[in-house]
Amino acid sequence: MVRLDLQPITPALGATVAVTADDVLGEGVPEQILGALDRHHVLVFPQIHMTDEVFLELTAALGQMHANTVTDDGSEASDKGIFRIALDKSDPTQLDFIKGNDYWHMDGMSYAVPCKASLLKCVSAPREGGDTGFANLHAAYAALPASMRERLHGLRVGHCLSAVGRRMYAEPTDADFARWDAVFPRLEHPLVWHQHGGDAALLIGSTANDIVGLDEAVGGALLEELLEWCTQPRFTHRHAWRDGDLVIFNNPALLHSSYPYSEAARRVMHRTTLQGKLAIDTRAGDLLPARESRQKQTNSLKSGHRPILDWSVTWSLNEQKSSSRKA
Repeated sequence: MVRLDLQPITPALGATVAVTADDVLGEGVPEQILGALDRHHVLVFPQIHMTDEVFLELTAALGQMHANTVTDDGSEASDKGIFRIALDKSDPTQLDFIKGNDYWHMDGMSYAVPCKASLLKCVSAPREGGDTGFANLHAAYAALPASMRERLHGLRVGHCLSAVGRRMYAEPTDADFARWDAVFPRLEHPLVWHQHGGDAALLIGSTANDIVGLDEAVGGALLEELLEWCTQPRFTHRHAWRDGDLVIFNNPALLHSSYPYSEAARRVMHRTTLQGKLAIDTRAGDLLPARESRQKQTNSLKSGHRPILDWSVTWSLNEQKSSSRKA
């Protein structure tokens, strides 16, 4: 039986995997990959040059593949069930899916059970830009001061596609909000997702729209500062793509983002996604357009409802970050 040769990339995140495309489906190899994924969260298979057929077979060997209904662009790859990631598309919603990847996010925030993992195959490496960054949410949460973890306990966060859209469009139209809400309307999750084995992850990133019970400015500032904390260099790895690379990443443990690139870079990726098994305590009844959620928050505060915590008190993590840099 083939034994995987794993080399850690950083102490906190990632490992390179030495195995050939011919051996990746060998007896016991998919099971080894899943075990390594749980330990390292990001697995890089440098220039393995895997065909789409082997790519799909590996996906099936690792778990149940998530349907690509929303991201189906009518391409040959989509006909196989693969999400083709490229900027040469004309449909605005399909382009939004891809351009939105330039912001830190966790996949599957529109579901009660986010995906387990994604497999990214580099068909055409970008001529400029287009790296992919990964941030270890488990490590970032564990490194938070205990007082901060206590203050975050019990808070809930609204996620929606329009939160990403507002980052991309200076003046989104009603039509923009309508198409975003049709795909992914606002859904509430706990801010802290406690997972099996004692790990926890902050459900933040570009789809995070608001903190329930906090005014917009205060909740927004909290989300941005937590994002800055989780994406510090000590928790992250940045992968520069080469033709034929394969990366598999453990979605519930991570944020990820692509670094900006243009259509001229000719970056083309193929992605498959594994269905998840870890459920979030999601309130499906709280689905509503993001614009309404903002107004709902404001009205609640005006009517006398007070935030769960007084976030006007100085709570900044800057001192903690400064101390960690000196260590």
